[in-house]
Amino acid sequence: GGCDWQSGSSGSPTSQSHPQPTMDEYQECVREVDGASLVDHKGVPVTVERFLASRPLRVEISTRAGPGGKKLSYMGGETVIKTLNDAFGYDGWSSEVRSTTREEAQKDDKGRHHVAYVATVRVTHRRSGAYREDCGVGDAIDRSLASASGNALKGAVTDALKRAARQFGEKLGNSLYHDGFNANNAPGTLKESLDALDIERAKTRFGFPKDRDRVKVQVQNNNGNNKGGVQSNAAVAANANRAAATKRPQQQSAQQHATNSYGAARTAHRTPAPPATRTQYVGNAVMEHSNGRRPHATPHQGVGGGSAAATAQAGKGAYVTPANRSAHAGGTAGGAAGKKGTGPPFDP
Repeated sequence: GGCDWQSGSSGSPTSQSHPQPTMDEYQECVREVDGASLVDHKGVPVTVERFLASRPLRVEISTRAGPGGKKLSYMGGETVIKTLNDAFGYDGWSSEVRSTTREEAQKDDKGRHHVAYVATVRVTHRRSGAYREDCGVGDAIDRSLASASGNALKGAVTDALKRAARQFGEKLGNSLYHDGFNANNAPGTLKESLDALDIERAKTRFGFPKDRDRVKVQVQNNNGNNKGGVQSNAAVAANANRAAATKRPQQQSAQQHATNSYGAARTAHRTPAPPATRTQYVGNAVMEHSNGRRPHATPHQGVGGGSAAATAQAGKGAYVTPANRSAHAGGTAGGAAGKKGTGPPFDP
């Protein structure tokens, strides 16, 4: 059987809010005692898949002392069987003991028997044929070998049944293997458990409904399928134009500033700087020559006599001695190169 989606059925939604689905949408649902589909607090039938994906309730989880004083959470065998009946129906599933092995049978010095068993159990969903299989271990101590063996064997089968069943979903104990989930933070009602499942699936798969609605509105606005979308597109265009008009004077001002700076740089590059004069002392002679691009004038070869000052070339490329320095600096010796001096030649 699948979900009871027909209008007017006990515990089922009306056809107006939930139309009858097609065969592809026809899923097995959790059944009430009277055979009607189990409906959640929103009026939606609870499918078996959704029911098994939710986490167990606080009343379905037991605790026991563990190593190091820790409190361990677990589901008992009777709770797992009840949940299988709720999900699949009492005739919707079956279990099969595939194998059993006695691993230990010893008697201690006090006359007690120590027995341990390993069992393999398969749990089958009869409607689909899907099955899960796992192994379990059980041990017992008793003065009676039969009691010890029976308790150990039953413990192994129950453990294997629970381990095989948890592979069908979180509701059957698989959630207890998650970090942080235990009896303290388990949901109190099926409503809380289903809401938590819906929120978790929305976040991990599709996003929240409000996010989906926002995306839908954005798509409609982009396509311009309605009046609101057209107005939204017009508003967006107007905002873009205003932003462009605001930025245009700023861009023009920045461009003009860059142009002025570039022109000033080119003018400064074409205007040569006035040549600087360097002074170098060699012995008792002083060499003053320009740093300009023009080559130095041919130095005079005489440093003595009265004609040395007359041969100075206004400080450009001429060799100056202490004897003619004043005449060279004052420029009173004339503009001509003059004749060579009569003194000995100067070799720099």
